Amino acid sequence: MMLDVRRWVGLREVGGAGLALAVVAMSGCASPGPPRSPTLNLPGAVTKLTAMRRGAAVELEFVLPQRNTDRLPLKGDRVTASFCRAVDAGKCVAVAGVKPVEFALLTNGQPTVAELKDELPVELSGGAARVLAYRVELFNVAGKTAGFSDPVYAAAGVAPAAVEGLAARGSRLGVVVSWKPVAGDGSVVALRREELAPKPVDAKAKKTDSVVWLGAEGEAAKNDVGMVLDTSAVEGEPYRYMAERRKTVQLGGRTLEMRSEASVAVVYVLHDVYPPPAPTDLSGAAFADASGGTAVDLIWQPVVDAGLSGYNVYRAAGEDTGRGKKLNGEAVRLPAFHDVLPGAGRYRYSVTAVDAKGNESGAVETVVEAGKP
Repeated sequence: MMLDVRRWVGLREVGGAGLALAVVAMSGCASPGPPRSPTLNLPGAVTKLTAMRRGAAVELEFVLPQRNTDRLPLKGDRVTASFCRAVDAGKCVAVAGVKPVEFALLTNGQPTVAELKDELPVELSGGAARVLAYRVELFNVAGKTAGFSDPVYAAAGVAPAAVEGLAARGSRLGVVVSWKPVAGDGSVVALRREELAPKPVDAKAKKTDSVVWLGAEGEAAKNDVGMVLDTSAVEGEPYRYMAERRKTVQLGGRTLEMRSEASVAVVYVLHDVYPPPAPTDLSGAAFADASGGTAVDLIWQPVVDAGLSGYNVYRAAGEDTGRGKKLNGEAVRLPAFHDVLPGAGRYRYSVTAVDAKGNESGAVETVVEAGKP
């Protein structure tokens, strides 16, 4: 393309702005680049894909992608997911009767954690242990797919039986959660605790999980003694407890886990109504004091308890029944007490432990014979 000299002079007279427009006009004469093929908007691969055998089913869990295979934002707000299953070294095929499931890409502004469930037929939920392989496939809004994911594995065969007889009760040390033990099946028991009370909203507070697994997910119940002590339970807080059995098997060079169905849940609130342990080894000695009267010195073995406030000391005269008169006002802090007697005679002393809530233990007793000074 040639530029006329007279037009060039005219452009110079117009000024810089006119020159710039001319340059833009001339650049439009260049040949355009090669056209790009349109994206097929195929969903990218799922992430964090897992397969967990639970009871007579296998649960698949994965995170939905937010981009397509061209690394561009995935168009549309939904995808449809399906899966195939392979047994041992067989071909991965769709499971009869299982329909694809549609999921939103986002849940509460975050990538959706999707779940699919494979209800196993009798020949796979029972019998010998075998390897199951699963692959997940995603379809976009146009029904197009990039194919199946990499496989994840689970175990076929007989899963552990559900935990029976789950119960909870309070104690001085925490919540005692118990169940009917089973020996010899090779499983461990994992105990799940969920907080039921809503937490106050505080932007500065550290976020904590409302669900915890007690006993290192079964380590404390490895021998299935049928009991776990929850020492971290907070007084007055409602909790829901649930237990499941877990068993690992070695198949095809892989360690796979089978879990039972969840047990029936129990809800419990711990209240501090449990007294500390009672003192022991109480002894007393009578003697003539400096004023000419008779006194008794008492000593006992101290109680070791985190909530201990102190001790109460009681005295009963002669053949009186019961604990008799309380000798102290505030709780006695040390495991010893000095008592000035009203006169000679036979006295029975009782000592109890008391905590900050006022819960009082049983008593340890001793009898002292005090003669005339």
